[in-house]
Amino acid sequence: MTDLTPEKLSQLQTRALKELAAVSDAAALEAWRVKYLGRKGAVPLLLRGVKDLSAEEKKVVGQTGNQLRQALEQKYSQLKRHISTAQNSADNMPTAYYLLPATGNGHLHPLTLTIRRIQKILSDMGFVITEGPLVEDPGFNFDQLNIPLEHPTRSETDTFYLTAGQVLRTHTSPVQLRAVLQNRLQPPFRIFSPGRVFRAERTDATHEATFYQFEGLMVGTDVSLADLKRDVEQFYSKFFDQAVQSRLRTSFFPFVEPGLEVDISCVFCGGKGCRVCKQTGWIEMMGAGMVHPNVLRNMNIDPAKYQGYAFGGAVDRLAMLRYGVSNIRSFWSGNFNFLKQFS
Repeated sequence: MTDLTPEKLSQLQTRALKELAAVSDAAALEAWRVKYLGRKGAVPLLLRGVKDLSAEEKKVVGQTGNQLRQALEQKYSQLKRHISTAQNSADNMPTAYYLLPATGNGHLHPLTLTIRRIQKILSDMGFVITEGPLVEDPGFNFDQLNIPLEHPTRSETDTFYLTAGQVLRTHTSPVQLRAVLQNRLQPPFRIFSPGRVFRAERTDATHEATFYQFEGLMVGTDVSLADLKRDVEQFYSKFFDQAVQSRLRTSFFPFVEPGLEVDISCVFCGGKGCRVCKQTGWIEMMGAGMVHPNVLRNMNIDPAKYQGYAFGGAVDRLAMLRYGVSNIRSFWSGNFNFLKQFS
């Protein structure tokens, strides 16, 4: 059992806001964020106790906890902007802007070329493209996708929260949810959604806070993992212009059950082992799985009658493999010498 109650959450909020009121610089603000909103902060640690409550208690305490997190994150964001504005004013210097002369015809960005290639292949496979907003409601981004309140991805350290309580979408899954509900889709159907997503994470050669993702969803009466494996192999074979095999490994994602990691045979060495595949013969490509019954219910689809599979991968990763790019940050650098290679 747990002693987690709305009263305890209220006490935590009062204490956190009192300490926040005393913050006057960026260093102190960051220390406050880590203490209360960080991955091991007071709020996430306390909310992990929600899973131990009864169903009725979860509804009340869960809603209170969500409101607490959003209230603290909103106050944090407001003070962060205020401190940043004050610092910028102090450091304000005249800025000169320089425009380069036009040097010839423009061309498509490598990520755009990759997205169009993905769209063509999946459209030929019967998937219908869907699009949705970049700024998303937490209900669509988390709740209706079976992501619980205590899940780490809902933390401010993983997700960009906006002042109105909305978020920058962390994946394109809510696009599919919106498409099914708004268009009142009924099985069978195939849809896919490419687009930009945002993660509050450290950037390096293979990770960016902003990147492009594509997701596919198929729902019908007899959909199985065999359908997923067949379609994944067909997609990647067409994308890389060579036959590939797939390997499915069990994993966990809240919105699918079972959850899977999808690997494909290395397109550089044919599965023999090389530097790219780290001598394993396989390249990890995407997450996938059978759509969780709770998510189907949230789409107004009866899980007793219909099943579906879903998959999602990064466009940037496909572009890196296709064009031999070793650093994902190159796509976002605006470096003319890099971009002109794809004209």
